[in-house]
Amino acid sequence: MKACGLIVEYNPFHNGHKYHLMKAREITKCDLTIACMSGNYLQRGEPALLNKWLRAEMAIENKVDLVVELPSFYSNESAEIFALGAIKILDYLRADSICFGSEVGEVEILQDIVKFSERKEFSEKIKELLKEGISYPNAMRILIEEEFGENSLNPNNILGIEYIRAIKKINSNIKSFTIKREKVGYFDLGFKDEIASATGIRAMLKEKEYDKLKKLMPSRTYEILMDKLAFLDDYYTLIKFKVLNDKDNLRNITDMEEGLWNRVYDICKKTNTLEEFMEEFVNKRYTLSRTKRILCHILLNLTNKEREVVKQELPFVRVLAFNKKGAEYLKYLKKNYEIIPLISNKNVNNLLQDKELFERELDRDEIYKLIHPYIEQKFAINKKED
Repeated sequence: MKACGLIVEYNPFHNGHKYHLMKAREITKCDLTIACMSGNYLQRGEPALLNKWLRAEMAIENKVDLVVELPSFYSNESAEIFALGAIKILDYLRADSICFGSEVGEVEILQDIVKFSERKEFSEKIKELLKEGISYPNAMRILIEEEFGENSLNPNNILGIEYIRAIKKINSNIKSFTIKREKVGYFDLGFKDEIASATGIRAMLKEKEYDKLKKLMPSRTYEILMDKLAFLDDYYTLIKFKVLNDKDNLRNITDMEEGLWNRVYDICKKTNTLEEFMEEFVNKRYTLSRTKRILCHILLNLTNKEREVVKQELPFVRVLAFNKKGAEYLKYLKKNYEIIPLISNKNVNNLLQDKELFERELDRDEIYKLIHPYIEQKFAINKKED
């Protein structure tokens, strides 16, 4: 069975995702699709609008065959680690290919960028720019755009580059395919032909522009989105409590550079909202997304030690949802390969290598539920199974 991997967040699932799913099947000629989906915390450093079970349900209802979770120690990270975790999971599940959206629309160009960025002189120039106080993403952008032209490092291109790099790093046989992002860009707030970016949809949700939203997504997604949604702002009081209550632990938090914990502590002490914190903290080196990730890492107690462990080995794979074809594929894997146990909350005692990491993930789900409660499930339920 040929499986195509999709690395997704579905925050929320919309018409653009349906188009991506259709084109992925068409281009890769796969037998089924596997969505490796961020759990309750996302790459941009925020909690998901909707909990992972609802988003997994939406994916299956829209014809994804199997949904597995990208845990927070991968999903709430830089593009490099986000991609590495997702590719490790899809490689483990024997995906033959991945298909992702990109602004450039040609996988060969992204592969050339990867080769360029692996040169020794590239690394030396990056170090020079970092010393000048430029963030790593901006330093990378400067050098690559000099070589490949303006906009060569737009958001989806960046992720595509990291997927290709991760495939090389773990020596995987996964083949890369990309489809050109059409109609709207990653940060566009408008829509065209009933296609909008997830960024635009989230902005419309905040502004309660429900008439516009209804035609930009499947009807079931629209129904679910009428419930209370999660935003990082909702968790700021918890973050502030953790910072003020355990200042010494801040130095162990992922992305917390030498001395930065003092700045985080001082700004937290005098601000009461996320907006106030961002106004004081964000600068050329600490971008908005990076700052949000740092705050999320504090909230979840994501540490440098944990990051190093999960970069080296894939600790577990957790299935969230599947349809009949997905169930057949899981049986096929079990029969033909010695694979890591695919776990649910009900079989924690049968875990592979690191029960502690899995239990920590469950605790992080409980943190999400402090503000946005939901009922924990073994698997998401497909209410519209054919």
